[in-house]
Amino acid sequence: MNKTILFVAAAVVSAASLHAQDSESLPIDLGFKVGIPITNMFSANNTSEFGQTIPGSPFSSAVPRYEFGVSGEFHVYKRFRFEVDGLYKRGGFDSVFASGGGGFAYSPTTFNWWEIPGLIKTDISLGHVRPFVDFGAALRHISTIDQTTYAAGLFEGVSMIDNSIALHNRNSYGGVAGIGITFKKGALRISPEVRYTRWANEAFEYTGFRTNLNQGDFLLGINF
Repeated sequence: MNKTILFVAAAVVSAASLHAQDSESLPIDLGFKVGIPITNMFSANNTSEFGQTIPGSPFSSAVPRYEFGVSGEFHVYKRFRFEVDGLYKRGGFDSVFASGGGGFAYSPTTFNWWEIPGLIKTDISLGHVRPFVDFGAALRHISTIDQTTYAAGLFEGVSMIDNSIALHNRNSYGGVAGIGITFKKGALRISPEVRYTRWANEAFEYTGFRTNLNQGDFLLGINF
């Protein structure tokens, strides 16, 4: 998957070079995206692995504050375009479990979340404003997992190397659909979009805690 991400990045750079040399023979729009996830990455209950109910959930997480990436858009036929994105989010969760001696163990976990969606787009031209819809598929990869466990009696935290007890699928795929509108001024195009992704399986899953299969994002695309 890391090789795939590098390949996509190299393809975007190569496309930019070719586009600069001959924009007529290879119609490609390049740009970047920034956005805000509008759904939580995770869902959880409040029962520990030992069947105990503890204050709050044994797992807790928050909606990532941001996401960003690069975008390449290929003009395929008339109003149909093909878009490939490379998107990044920083995710994380905390877990609290009962440990020996009646105490609790605390484990904060962070990781990198990568997505590569490929989308067919079509729009309705209304002068400088163009509503559009898109649909396609996406690949997901989880990397650089950092999980450290702290408990009473431990002088320092115990770390797992790029792994987690909750990791279920490092790689996955899903279906994507979105709707948005493009504002065009000269060569500049600004495209706010709401996008929905349905993943085939969970990235993390453990005792009632799991990655949400339904994902919503608000993205702002800026293309040249």
